[in-house]
Amino acid sequence: MAEMTRGERTVQLFAKVISNPSKKFTVNDLMNAFNIPDEERRNVQRDMRFLSEMDGGRYIACENEGRTAVYRSALHNAERLLFPNFENTMLHFVFLKRIANIYPATSEIITQLLERIEKSLPASEQKTLQQLGGELNTKILFMGTPPDFEEDASDKIRTILQAIHEHRKISVTYRERSDSERQSTRIPLMIVIYKDDLYVGCQSEKLEGVTYTLKFRRIKNVKLTQETFVEDPKIVEKLRRQVTSGAAFMSGQEPKLQDIEIEFESQARLYLEENPFNRSMNISKPKNGKILVKMKAELNQILVNWVVSFSTVARVIKPAPLRKQLKEFAEYLTETYG
Repeated sequence: MAEMTRGERTVQLFAKVISNPSKKFTVNDLMNAFNIPDEERRNVQRDMRFLSEMDGGRYIACENEGRTAVYRSALHNAERLLFPNFENTMLHFVFLKRIANIYPATSEIITQLLERIEKSLPASEQKTLQQLGGELNTKILFMGTPPDFEEDASDKIRTILQAIHEHRKISVTYRERSDSERQSTRIPLMIVIYKDDLYVGCQSEKLEGVTYTLKFRRIKNVKLTQETFVEDPKIVEKLRRQVTSGAAFMSGQEPKLQDIEIEFESQARLYLEENPFNRSMNISKPKNGKILVKMKAELNQILVNWVVSFSTVARVIKPAPLRKQLKEFAEYLTETYG
């Protein structure tokens, strides 16, 4: 079998035990079933310990036969499950439903499991589950192959999903590109799975309407705060579009904005008014056939591409680094195409 990520391995181990309710499995049995090499034994033991402890062993039970731990499905208890911490349990259910979409082979098993558990709940809790599922289902986006989960990813994901659901800010210790660490408060809007990595889509605290992504593997610690935020559907939709286009992953950190001034020919005015680059953009009245656009924006490839798209009707006045990037791009085009 091809090498599995931890997330994929955990789901398949989960599905193997759940789909064979009359059998008991040792770690050896499970490793043989998936041709997992012996050097991964400790990881498999860790995965099974996690699965057997999930929600107090309600899904997978662990028993000892002599010195050997054996695992079996606890699904037969589903009809009489109790959920003292209903919200957190439902967050886990919602995430399971979403990861089922990445693994077609285990999707049906996970779906059946969750349906049985859902039907065992009182009507009021079923309604809460449906509402919570609807809210969070759109906040977990899949844009490629399964992510390479870290060992403690589950707790972090659960904390972030809870923050998204309750509209609470999170305190994050984040590893910067220079390998230094910075602690700050973030506004989480969604979780994104993109090209083997998890990201947290955030809204800027200081800059109105600005969004960015944090690479999940760089998050060292995350905690819920008591501070809440008001979610703007327009900003969530903007972030979703940026995820779809790939633009959301170009910076990977809260942007550092600069003062931008660009002179345009007046015929571009109507288009600029209908399609502003961002909310800070301000367009002056036409003068001598020119209009001046001022805004605050991050100096990145998205901005460069936007300016280039206007071809001969735009001229950057400042900042100098943006002018330099455009000059270097022009030299590249000349060298390449003559």
